[in-house]
Amino acid sequence: MCKHPFFRSVFCLLLVCLFNSCAPSKIALPEVKGEIAQIMDAQSQAWNRGDLEAFMEPYWHSDSLVFVGHSGPTFGWDKTLQNYKRSYPTQEAMGKLAFTLLHTSAISKDALLVVGKWHLSRRIGDLQGHFSLVFRKIGGKWQIVADHSS
Repeated sequence: MCKHPFFRSVFCLLLVCLFNSCAPSKIALPEVKGEIAQIMDAQSQAWNRGDLEAFMEPYWHSDSLVFVGHSGPTFGWDKTLQNYKRSYPTQEAMGKLAFTLLHTSAISKDALLVVGKWHLSRRIGDLQGHFSLVFRKIGGKWQIVADHSS
């Protein structure tokens, strides 16, 4: 690094600007956590009724939605819905879904990272795993733009 005081000052100023521009704006996390919990509760209720379209409602209706599961990435809302329909063709296969939210953090002024567990209770054998979701505030609503479920 240059030892000239002017360049050191400029370099430090650039670092401060970079970190300030990358730092998330304050999101009222207690309020947002409640909103996310309501969204995910509505999702599990829709799943438990066998209504996959309602379950998918919080997902971003875009070809840029990404879902990563055991088969790799899927891009797009329609393709993700079709994968769910193929993997869970009957109410018996769907079982009863429950989410446990473990961690929610702001990653920008309009984006959140949500980490949790999912559990399917089924007569044909239970399934469970973890998920990480990226929610973005789009059109005034929190929407899932990326889902990695294992």
